Amino acid sequence: MNFPVKKLKFFAFYAVISICTLLSLGAEDKFSPQKIVCLSPSGAEILCALDSFDKIKARTDYCDYPEKLKSLPSVGGFDGKTLSIETILSYSPDFVYGSQGMHDFFKKPLENLGIKVFLSNAANGISQTKQEILYIANLLEKQNEGKKIIEHIEQQINSVPKSAPIKTVYYEVWAEPFMTAGKSSFINELLKAAGYKNVFASIKESYPMVSEESIIASQPQIIILPDANGIKPQDIKMRRGWNKIPAVKNNSIFTINADLISRPGPRIGEAVVELSKLAN
Repeated sequence: MNFPVKKLKFFAFYAVISICTLLSLGAEDKFSPQKIVCLSPSGAEILCALDSFDKIKARTDYCDYPEKLKSLPSVGGFDGKTLSIETILSYSPDFVYGSQGMHDFFKKPLENLGIKVFLSNAANGISQTKQEILYIANLLEKQNEGKKIIEHIEQQINSVPKSAPIKTVYYEVWAEPFMTAGKSSFINELLKAAGYKNVFASIKESYPMVSEESIIASQPQIIILPDANGIKPQDIKMRRGWNKIPAVKNNSIFTINADLISRPGPRIGEAVVELSKLAN
């Protein structure tokens, strides 16, 4: 029987994740979370996509999609400054789902109390996001659901036209100071998958500060703005010197749902598709 190469790659990818899950938990440990405190917005999306909403006992203020998450109690903000171990413990969790770099300081104290902790590194890329989805699916004994999510993501990404001319893009993470997506960022990987060439992809840093002069000099054909920043296309047109940029001359300035493009979860395929539509 001949299997398509893509299918073989997927099954190999899934097998590796399954083995890694067993090794990380220990072969004798058949732990499956029942009471989860989720500190990660993308993690909350993954849990819901895996049909495990009922296991989430508390969330952060930013775990707000899908809408039903808002019905759950909140332990505070996402950045950790408004979070406390005492508040987390008040929900008697057996599993805490957080993010690397943001919730590292919770890991050891919680584990010392016998609570399992998982810190997401999915923001490192599309591959890491898919790995995390399968890891959590295995943990929750939702393997079939996990495979279906990955297959759907890959179908969406593969649906993006590959024959269209590649356009250069400037993605504005923040203004004053100007911040963009660099080579190692999750957003840069989404832009590439959507068929764009990021004008600042040569900068290794994930989210570097850049000068206004360098943005104008890069001459992007498209400018993309996250809607959460409150910057509108007309605001870009009012900036001094930006009228020399092709994207401004041709009215190719677009906004996109900030959560969709910044959360490494089950909607990454949708993010790639929505990005690709901007150029067409």
